[in-house]
Amino acid sequence: METLRFVQRRTDEAYDQGVALLKAGRLTPRLSDQEALGNYVDQQVRLRLRRQYNQIGIDSAGAGPVRVNRRENNSSGGDLTYRRPDARVNDVAFDVTLTRKTLSTPQVRGFFDADFRPSRVVIIRPRQLGSDHTYAIPRPETKR
Repeated sequence: METLRFVQRRTDEAYDQGVALLKAGRLTPRLSDQEALGNYVDQQVRLRLRRQYNQIGIDSAGAGPVRVNRRENNSSGGDLTYRRPDARVNDVAFDVTLTRKTLSTPQVRGFFDADFRPSRVVIIRPRQLGSDHTYAIPRPETKR
């Protein structure tokens, strides 16, 4: 819960900063303004989350249960693939994004296919984007 609160605050702050930088011409879009803003928000949130974990003595760069922007492998298929959630705490994946995502989004499905088998994926969007800014997608039930 603390990770969720921290990431939400930092996402909101980074979004405001990013919008100001974009308006001032200090963010360079490659594909679109939205892409540049999203990349800025992701980068800022991850940086601050790593610092926060480091300050309280949690290693978020290793193979432990708390990780920031690390590969989460999927070894279930013939070839090893991976997804990279913005953060992972035990069996919960966190994704900071500007766009709404659902269970049908390939990235979200990829998180659920990862070897750590998350129980849920928490989507964190800036509060400035509306009332559906943060929500959890539970692991779909498997058919028997």
